[in-house]
Amino acid sequence: MKSVKLIAVALLALGGMVAAAQATAQGFYVGGSVGKSDFDDGNAVPDLITSGSVDGTDTGYKIYGGYQFNRNFGVEVAWVDLGQAKYSGTFQGLPVTGGTVKTYGFNLSAVGTLPMGSSGFSFFGKAGLYSWEAKASDVTGGSPFSGKQNGSDLSYGIGGSYAFTKNLGIRAEWERFKAVDNIDLLSVGVVYQF
Repeated sequence: MKSVKLIAVALLALGGMVAAAQATAQGFYVGGSVGKSDFDDGNAVPDLITSGSVDGTDTGYKIYGGYQFNRNFGVEVAWVDLGQAKYSGTFQGLPVTGGTVKTYGFNLSAVGTLPMGSSGFSFFGKAGLYSWEAKASDVTGGSPFSGKQNGSDLSYGIGGSYAFTKNLGIRAEWERFKAVDNIDLLSVGVVYQF
């Protein structure tokens, strides 16, 4: 937890230094994306099942907003719903059926952008902190079970965008969120620049 706080302070300090060094602000933006989430098996094994199978593919989405300090650096906050993984099998010899783990939370990222001239295309990379909650439920040995876990862990990603107009664009990206175990989100969405 100490390292998470240190990373958050470093990101904020870096944002302040860049903003002070370059006064050409590009402004606020908002957007939304939807795509495919993919949970690693570790989100259910060994805590929820000791043997069995995990279907980690689902639909995920996010709603985000940010501030672009200049053409190369910005910060972004997002509500990210990574969907749910499904699992079944056994837990210490007891049968487990109907298992789901739903994961969601807030993400704060520093975003580095590389514009491709005046073509409207740009590439970006991001690194940040994902504050997540995971809720599990199943039937173990004939009895209902539910539980939850939360934490704050690293996130990172890469992507590309294309601006149709000065204000409206589309972007595609791959992101990895650490929440119990790794969860990937491959998404496409629209972005509006104020």
